[in-house]
Amino acid sequence: MYLQRLQLFNFKNHSERSLEFCDGVNTLTGANGVGKTNILDAVHYLANAKSYFNGIDSQIIEHDKSFFTVKGQFEGEVPAEILIQFESGKKTIKKNDKVYPRLLDHIGMIQTVFITPYDIDLVLGNSEDRRRFIDLSLCQIDKAYLQNLSTYKKALEKRNALLKTMQGRYIDPDLLSSYDAKLIPAGLLIHKKRQSFISHLLTYFASIYQTLSLGSEIPSIRYESPLNEGDFSRLLLDAHRLDMAAQRTSVGIHKDDLNFGLGDFPLKKYGSQGQIKSFIIALKLAQYNYFQSVTQNHPILLLDDIFEKIDEQRAQRLIDMVGASGYGQILITDTHAGRVETHFQPIDANKLHHHL
Repeated sequence: MYLQRLQLFNFKNHSERSLEFCDGVNTLTGANGVGKTNILDAVHYLANAKSYFNGIDSQIIEHDKSFFTVKGQFEGEVPAEILIQFESGKKTIKKNDKVYPRLLDHIGMIQTVFITPYDIDLVLGNSEDRRRFIDLSLCQIDKAYLQNLSTYKKALEKRNALLKTMQGRYIDPDLLSSYDAKLIPAGLLIHKKRQSFISHLLTYFASIYQTLSLGSEIPSIRYESPLNEGDFSRLLLDAHRLDMAAQRTSVGIHKDDLNFGLGDFPLKKYGSQGQIKSFIIALKLAQYNYFQSVTQNHPILLLDDIFEKIDEQRAQRLIDMVGASGYGQILITDTHAGRVETHFQPIDANKLHHHL
C-alpha cells in the first residue's frame, strides 16, 4: 500500500495543500520553514492518528484557525481513503466515509518509519524517548499491545492519583494491592512483547549499522526493565512503603529503558556525531525490516533532512540501501534539490519531485 494523494487543511503552516505521490521515491525540496517536515508529519498522522513531534492536537491547528483536516488516498490491494479531522477538542477518523467507533481501531492499517534529526533524543534524551520508540513501533503492528498499553497507562494514573491524594500517609496494603491487580496483567504482556521486539530488532540492526558506517565496532541494544529481575506482583508489593513516601509508583514497565552501546562503551557518552547518526538510522531501518517481516507489506519510509550532519559517503550508502528493491514508498525532504537528485540518480525506481 502507498499514499497516492495527500490533502491538508489548516495543518500546521499548510492552510491548504494537495500533493500527489508515486509508489517509489518522492522528494520534497525547498527552503527551511516552508513546511517540508510538516508534510511528512501529516503522513505519519494519517497512519498513527497523532503527530510525531507534538502530542497536543490543538497545537497542530494553523494559527487563528479552528480545525485541521488530513486526508489521504491510499492505493494497493485494498484502496482506502482516510480522513482525520480535529475540531473543538474532538478527533474523528473516517475510512471510506465511515467513522471508526474508536480511534484505536484505525492504528495498524498503515505503518510508517520516520527518520529525522530530532531522533538524536533517542540517544541523548531520557528513557521516555526510548520507551516512546518501542511503543510507537509495537502499536503499529500489534492491537493487543496497543490495548494493554492504554489499560496500563490508565491504571497507573489511578494508582498514582491515590498515592498523591494520601500525601505520604499510610495506605491500607489491601487497597494498594487492588490497584496493583489492574497493573500486573497489562504490564506482564507489555514486558513480554517488548522483549520479543528488541530480540527481533537485533536480527537486522548490527548488519545495517556496519553497512552504513563501515566501522569495525559492534553496536548493541540492551533492554532494561525492572521486570527482568523478578515477579511483577512481588516487586510492586515490596515497593509499597517506598511508593507511599514518594507518592508515585516506583516500579513497572513505565521505568523501562534501552541501553545503546558501541563495543564496550555507552553510545551516549562516547559516540561521535557520525556514529550516533548511523546508530539511529540503523535502528530505524531495523524497525522498517521488522514491520515488513510481520505485515508482509512495505511501510512508508519518511526521511527528513537526513543529509544534514552526515557525511557524503554515509548518505550515499543509506540511499543505496533504501533504493534497493526491498523498500517501497519513500518520502524525503532536503533544502537542496541538486543534492537529492545526485544521491538518487543511480536508483532504479519511480521518482517524483516537488519543490515547495
